[in-house]
Amino acid sequence: MKYNTNTDASPTYTNTALAFGGSAGANELRWCNTGGGAASTSSANWPYFTRPSSGTATVPEMWAFTANTTGLQLATYTGDNTKANVLEWSWDNTGTFASAPQFSAFGDNTHATPSAGTQPGAQSGSPIVNGHASDTSSTSYLKINAYGNGSSQAPAAGSVGTNPSATTGSAGSVSPSSAAWLTTWQSAQGWTQYILCTATPAATTANTWNWTLVLFTGVNMSTGTLQPVITFQYAFS
Repeated sequence: MKYNTNTDASPTYTNTALAFGGSAGANELRWCNTGGGAASTSSANWPYFTRPSSGTATVPEMWAFTANTTGLQLATYTGDNTKANVLEWSWDNTGTFASAPQFSAFGDNTHATPSAGTQPGAQSGSPIVNGHASDTSSTSYLKINAYGNGSSQAPAAGSVGTNPSATTGSAGSVSPSSAAWLTTWQSAQGWTQYILCTATPAATTANTWNWTLVLFTGVNMSTGTLQPVITFQYAFS
């Protein structure tokens, strides 16, 4: 998973990547309040974000950490739909997909099926992934969107679909059209609410699939160190 180190209009994904299976503070996305993060702050010392006193709010700042104290703020993550170039899935030319890949989020790396609306839940990331009946209509607090069909279609700078709310999301999978974003964002709630690639990517061909996300929080979200697992699922033939 690569991340943009430049601007929305001039994205740069070269030599930036978070490997699968983050641990010990490495290969993490971290959220915080505006101005709250720092490139050398360890995962254990990362600042907490305070829930709103009522209703819901987006968490406005996101960082990518390749090692526990080696991070970079993603300037194009703004907690809304105004920037297109934030993240991309990337693969090389050494394999053949057996089916269309899909992605979502889970409470931890056991990938247990989320319990919609349940707070706090059994896994550390469950409060985010499960959502809450009042705050999110039992969808996930984490919203996702994707662009195109997984054949290195590059989005133009600018807005991404309709700005999501805390209740955005629908049951099952959704797939963007070729060279287009989802008009309505999806909730990242395991394989009950997720994004499925429009088509099976070409065999033995290096490609990318751009995507983005927005994290909400709410007055009813359980507190703690919340660590959801963002999951890209694929099968090779």
